[in-house]
Amino acid sequence: MKLVKPTHHHRKQIMAYRQAFLNSREQPYGSCSLQHFDSIDEWLEKVKIQEKGENLPPNRVPSTQFLSIENGELVGLINIRHRLTPELLMESGHIGYSVHPEERRKGYATEQLQLSLIEVKKLGLEKVLITCDKANIGSAKTIQKVGGILENEVISPDTGEIVQRYWIEL
Repeated sequence: MKLVKPTHHHRKQIMAYRQAFLNSREQPYGSCSLQHFDSIDEWLEKVKIQEKGENLPPNRVPSTQFLSIENGELVGLINIRHRLTPELLMESGHIGYSVHPEERRKGYATEQLQLSLIEVKKLGLEKVLITCDKANIGSAKTIQKVGGILENEVISPDTGEIVQRYWIEL
């Protein structure tokens, strides 16, 4: 597996990924809100703006978007936030990720998360926060596999769900 930045070269796979999540009625975490974009050009522009960190809305921070590619196929998305706001510190963390609904339970989440920690180190961060819903046992196990230590659980003010907060020392 390798992490690559999204380009027009991947447009068909990105839009198919988006559609798979719309069909499953799930949110593609770590996607820079891909579910809200019908146009690949508009999404790629948002990705570019987020990475530059210029003229961002108050609730946004600079972030880097990656595609997780295995044997030429898009199997997951990773978004790495370069810093955290108080809100992100509470329930979102530095890294958001998802795996294509048809590619789950194959070890891709663990592998892409391990690769994302290499990218995080390049940003100069010494530890990262990764969160997941308590009900998402697979995600919790993935975070633990890459060294995540549970700090606590909080209730999301947006969803009312219990969110687990894990820290990983780099």
